[in-house]
Amino acid sequence: MSQTAIGIEVDAEGAHPAAWRHADRPVAELFTPGRIRDRFRAFDASPLAFVTVPQHQGRDSFPDVQGQFDAIELATFAAAVTSRISIVAETVATFAEPFHLADQLNSLDWAAKGRAGWLVRTDTSPDVAAGRGTRAPGDAAASAREMRDVILAVRRLWDTWEDEILASRHESDVAGDALSVTGQGLLPRPPQGQLPVWAPATERAAAALIDVALVSGEAPELVATGVARTVADVDIVLDARGERAADRLARLDEATPWPESDRIRLVGDADSVAERLADLAAHVDGIRLRPAVLDVDVPVLIEAVVPALHRAGVRLAGAPTQRELFRLERPTNIFTAA
Repeated sequence: MSQTAIGIEVDAEGAHPAAWRHADRPVAELFTPGRIRDRFRAFDASPLAFVTVPQHQGRDSFPDVQGQFDAIELATFAAAVTSRISIVAETVATFAEPFHLADQLNSLDWAAKGRAGWLVRTDTSPDVAAGRGTRAPGDAAASAREMRDVILAVRRLWDTWEDEILASRHESDVAGDALSVTGQGLLPRPPQGQLPVWAPATERAAAALIDVALVSGEAPELVATGVARTVADVDIVLDARGERAADRLARLDEATPWPESDRIRLVGDADSVAERLADLAAHVDGIRLRPAVLDVDVPVLIEAVVPALHRAGVRLAGAPTQRELFRLERPTNIFTAA
């Protein structure tokens, strides 16, 4: 029986831009602490292995909902109210200040007791750059190089404190194409040594620094990422509450169309969706599901899809830390190794 880490993206009320219209609570409660606490505790009590928390700065995916949380702050709140599930916070590496980012993510891993991960992406938006008081990279290649430099700098800053020897610290010295960093992190090394670093599989410039690649498309087994672990990215819409998935999707799209993407999109009953997921599980280390409406799709996912996956021979992975979840070795501190 294969073992696969199954998780979901926790994006507002769901991945569909009209999800908030079909949530079980009014939109006024969308950002209340009690609502968020209850949701993450429910995920923590489920068979799911991880959740990812997206960062929407510079995106226009949810035109109907303007309010947004900072991903690391929301993930840290989730870490404080959960005890089992892994939590992955997404950030934009472009325009990032490595010292602040390293300390924020380090704090997240301490709050989560080793259950945290870091999902990195790039952004070439001039508006986002202006908001950060800087200029956007000239092109996608420049943005990719900046992401690579930020990841390297953050990893080095995590290593400036030696494991279990708080008095022994080192000076990080990173000089890249986009930035240079010299100094020490403010916190002891994270519980995992370094948080697992996630990124889209298309970000090949930083492949050597990535632990988990998010793979889109119909044939993830054909994507040569050069990364230790791969996670398939899948949209799902399920038959639920007496309504066919296709009809649900049509009704959601009437309010706000769900843009097409290169992600696999599964629309159907629990058994058919589980069958497709079981096929995917044979080629990847994990699957990230993006339910159309969390309140509607997640109960069916847990009560029907997960048992169907088990019958198909897919066992859901779980572990105390995220590195253990994805069978990643604890990284050697680069300074002590030297």
